[in-house]
Amino acid sequence: MSTTRHYETTVIINGMLEEKQISDAVERVSDFITKHGGSISEADHWGRKRLAYPISKKNNGYYVRFEYTAPGEIVAPLARHCRIDDDVLRELTLVLSDRDLKKREETAARIAEAEAAAAEAAENDDDDDDDDDDM
Repeated sequence: MSTTRHYETTVIINGMLEEKQISDAVERVSDFITKHGGSISEADHWGRKRLAYPISKKNNGYYVRFEYTAPGEIVAPLARHCRIDDDVLRELTLVLSDRDLKKREETAARIAEAEAAAAEAAENDDDDDDDDDDM
């Protein structure tokens, strides 16, 4: 009996590849997750970044973070799949606990409130500027 858990996997793809090759590598990883019972909720492309240290004589990598739910048996095969793929330099998978998910929801709510307050403040400033023009 397998339990479904929330995971976050960050993949570093060879940054020297062309855009098409990078998107193919990202597609291979996402296909692997979905074919093995996973459901991807978010794929966050961080883009090309300089690596802190060379990996396989490469100095740049293209970072992609996947957030998904999947059965626990996916972690080891996904790590193996990424090791075999020549375009993937590194992969790291984390299990997200209920506490982590709750913190993310709270943070997203606070950010949404702050953005709404900033938008309202900007709208009020625009209204104040219009009143000054009438004088």
